[in-house]
Amino acid sequence: MDMALKNDFRHRFGSIFLLAALVLAGCGAETAAPPEWEREGWTLIWADEFDGEELDPTRWEMEVGGHGWGNNEWQFYTDRPENVRLEDGQLVIEARDEFFVRRNYTSGRIKTQGLFSFTYGRAEARMQLPYGNGIWPAFWMLGADIDQVPWPASGEIDIMEYIGRQPRHIYGTVHGPGYSGSGGVGHFTTFPDGTLTEEFHTYAIEWEPGEIRWYVDDEQFFKLTPEQVPGEWVFDKPYFILINLAVGGNWPGYPDETTVFPQFLRVDHVRVYQRPEMAEAFQPVEGGGAIRVAEIDAQPVTGDAGWQAAVTITIRDQDDHPVPGVDITGGWVGTVTRGETSGLTDEEGVLRLLSDPTDKSGEITFCVTAVSRSGYSYDKLDNIANCAKVEQ
Repeated sequence: MDMALKNDFRHRFGSIFLLAALVLAGCGAETAAPPEWEREGWTLIWADEFDGEELDPTRWEMEVGGHGWGNNEWQFYTDRPENVRLEDGQLVIEARDEFFVRRNYTSGRIKTQGLFSFTYGRAEARMQLPYGNGIWPAFWMLGADIDQVPWPASGEIDIMEYIGRQPRHIYGTVHGPGYSGSGGVGHFTTFPDGTLTEEFHTYAIEWEPGEIRWYVDDEQFFKLTPEQVPGEWVFDKPYFILINLAVGGNWPGYPDETTVFPQFLRVDHVRVYQRPEMAEAFQPVEGGGAIRVAEIDAQPVTGDAGWQAAVTITIRDQDDHPVPGVDITGGWVGTVTRGETSGLTDEEGVLRLLSDPTDKSGEITFCVTAVSRSGYSYDKLDNIANCAKVEQ
């Protein structure tokens, strides 16, 4: 993309779009070509043109880890510029042949979880793909409730997947309860040799109630409706975006002597649109700021089976407002080590958990180990405490 145009996009994004349109109209520029991010019948609600110096932390989180990611992958994802960086107005994810934390390859994976999610619309990315056996780039989405509803019930929409051993194929797939992993429901489209790795193409879905359509360069190659999946349709709720470059895995296979490193996934832009009428009914979920444990208290409860500890946890945001729907996980230590260990806060931002009862005297402590809610980040450093103790 022309860098001048990308810089122009940054300045015009938001309310300035309207001002620019009025200025052009006043100057009689009705024949001027519309900006490339405008799509007839759609409203742009979120975008990243990757024209900064580094990845925008208000839009993306870089994931770190090398545990196989559920697919027996071989790479370790890092947050180093060697693996994830911006270059000449593009996002570059680089897969490298190097030993790092017990893994022989490194790469990158980014997501908008907790920062941006949306329900229905058009999501697109303009990308140039890597190549080689064992190389597996993807542009995809996960249900924003995945912390509360485990995969695959949370749902997954794969907008674009490519595996190096099939260098002419682009796949679009969904995964859900009863149709996950190798049982995912999808289709592919085919391109001439070299087209996908030597050129940029725009990969997209258009997602509406009861229907998802897949496109490459605005050419539709697949459509899916609830009747076509063998289980529950779980695609009528917010989803967040991911982009990654995996090395190896159950589906693509693994690098061999023909695989060349480093490999590069280049992304020119990511844009999300909604129909004007949908933008009113299905507002995107932007990051809601930081949340913390504002209060944690434990009290003894006496009953026929002995006594037990009741812990009350209150979650508030940076403005000291209670936050409902926060998923809290923790554990019990002391005289009792079992009991209720997780749940969601109520409308007052409060969760109450009970330990198992005991007839022994002593101390029971509950410690919070994880706090999560889509659209928020957890600031554990701002907790009043993360443990509460009671003695009987």
